[in-house]
Amino acid sequence: MGRWDDDRQPRRYEEDRWPRKNRNLPKLIKKIIYLGFIIVAVVVLAVFIPRAGLNIEVIHRTGDIDTISTKISNNNFYPLQNVTIQFDNGKVQGIGDLGPFATIMISPETQNTNFERITVKANNGQIESIKNR
Repeated sequence: MGRWDDDRQPRRYEEDRWPRKNRNLPKLIKKIIYLGFIIVAVVVLAVFIPRAGLNIEVIHRTGDIDTISTKISNNNFYPLQNVTIQFDNGKVQGIGDLGPFATIMISPETQNTNFERITVKANNGQIESIKNR
């Protein structure tokens, strides 16, 4: 013999009312955001760290007028004081101060256009960078 409540389904509890995937959605979004921040930090550090420091680049353009210029970059968070440049054993040229992430272009004097070595010093000689051509 049956009872009047045989066809009735058991009572659903609160946890059964919401599927598990919907309850974990905010946690999943939070983890994705954290993972995004970590990826951005790794990419920024991977690009920035190898380029940090005092960089020297020689730019030689040929054509009707041959030009040689030197690009000096300060890729640090701190400024450099008393920056000087010397082409081979020529005259020492004072540049002054370079702020953080600053770049300056310098051309050698006309008698030093066939230089082989560039020496850049900063912070009263504490930082030195040498570039051979």
